[in-house]
Amino acid sequence: MAAFDEQNIVGQLGGLFHGKGAWLMSLTLVIGFAFAVTGFYAAWKFATVDELTSIVRWGDLVWLGIFATSISQLWSWMRMETNRTIREVKRLELQIALMQRNA
Repeated sequence: MAAFDEQNIVGQLGGLFHGKGAWLMSLTLVIGFAFAVTGFYAAWKFATVDELTSIVRWGDLVWLGIFATSISQLWSWMRMETNRTIREVKRLELQIALMQRNA
């Protein structure tokens, strides 16, 4: 049963890239990274432009980058929680099977 014990945060993050949804998690990571880079670039441009319309446009892009990055992180955390719940259910199933075999 020790092999099925609770994983640390690094093990949970690594578990996101295994299984049927690994390709989707990889895609989400790439898209989230692209939005983060876009947000940082837009923040730099926001701080350096002088025209009001440009400031508003770059500010909107900063908001979009932060929002999209946050959503991709939240989705990853929800997947980690789902994986943790599934792992716990499987541990319980294994315990029940072991109890039935010993009885």
